[in-house]
Amino acid sequence: MNIEEPHVQQDIAPLWRLAFRAGFLGAGLFAVAAMIRWLLWVEAPAGWTAEISPQWWHAHEMIFGFALPVVAGFLLSAVAVWTGIAGTKGLRLQVLFGAWLLARIILWLAPSAVLLAWAAEMLFIALLIYELGSRVWARRQWRNMLFLPVLLGLAVLNTTSYATADDFILSTRLHYSAVWLITIIITIVGGRVTPLFTANRLGLKKRPLPDWLEYSAIGSVALVAGLLAIWPMPLITDQLQVLCLLAFCIHLYRLAHWQGWKTGSVPLLWSMHLSYLCIPLALLGIAIVGDNPVAVKNIMHLLAIGTIGGMILAMMSRVSLGHTGRAMELSGGVATAFALIFIAAIVRAILPIIDPVLTHWSWRISAALWIVAFAVFVFRYYPVLTKPRVDGKPG
Repeated sequence: MNIEEPHVQQDIAPLWRLAFRAGFLGAGLFAVAAMIRWLLWVEAPAGWTAEISPQWWHAHEMIFGFALPVVAGFLLSAVAVWTGIAGTKGLRLQVLFGAWLLARIILWLAPSAVLLAWAAEMLFIALLIYELGSRVWARRQWRNMLFLPVLLGLAVLNTTSYATADDFILSTRLHYSAVWLITIIITIVGGRVTPLFTANRLGLKKRPLPDWLEYSAIGSVALVAGLLAIWPMPLITDQLQVLCLLAFCIHLYRLAHWQGWKTGSVPLLWSMHLSYLCIPLALLGIAIVGDNPVAVKNIMHLLAIGTIGGMILAMMSRVSLGHTGRAMELSGGVATAFALIFIAAIVRAILPIIDPVLTHWSWRISAALWIVAFAVFVFRYYPVLTKPRVDGKPG
């Protein structure tokens, strides 16, 4: 990434030179802190004194507090490469992530000021849409315009999440929809970069899939999300089962086409394949248990932890190395962190279905694995994200 002269950035602290630095570090730190708070509530429910429910806070914050700054960091860094237009940096980046941080502080320490937290989050999303959209529009890159309606959808879901905080059933459906929207982003971005990175690293011939299949992969996820969001589940069980099985086949074929079985010696690759695998696994799971809302809630954690958490950890690790001029080699423990996230997803999704008595243990185990995984990332990548590129280039 070398789209402007070094002297333009020499007076800017490294953390604010490109969006991925602040976005990834903030998300990593928050992933650890938020899950510790959730685990403390699981162990001592009486200790929760905030006006908002812990279930709503957990669901909302793992989507808009954890996942969204990573999406922002990745998209705003990538769009500079896609368009050749200098990325967001300096004061504009501080304002953007300052809005995100303000919302986290309010919801944690002063939840009674919930309206201010909502305003801060909406400002964050609005700035993200502007910074991304203005660059894509300047180059008329219609393909990358796909991200804008997804971000607008997240803005709508964010608003309705606050508006329905007192309605557990409705807010749960809305949070499901947000998880699916982020999964759509991963379906789009993962479908581009996973086969590309795999082919380049292993010297494989990249064989593009037909456009109809690529759009079917995206569309099938969007359709499942729509059905789960709009109709009561008992009324769509048969249709949902057929659709999920069809989507399962599409995504499994897509994943197999990327030849992930050849990536066993390269953690930066197999971690991405393993995270994407959670999409067809979740679709299969919903096809099997689609008439049981409690079981569906458990299966959704294959997406929330395995797909979103896993792909975020994999992409943050890779992007942080590549965009700071470092070799694509992992520091000790990071590969283990990738495996821990996948195990956390399986434990959280499957144990309660095997035996409901194991539900609280699934919460404890998966939360502990998550905390360890992201603590390893923060420990290993803090110096990477806060120091200048090792090759002296801007970024």
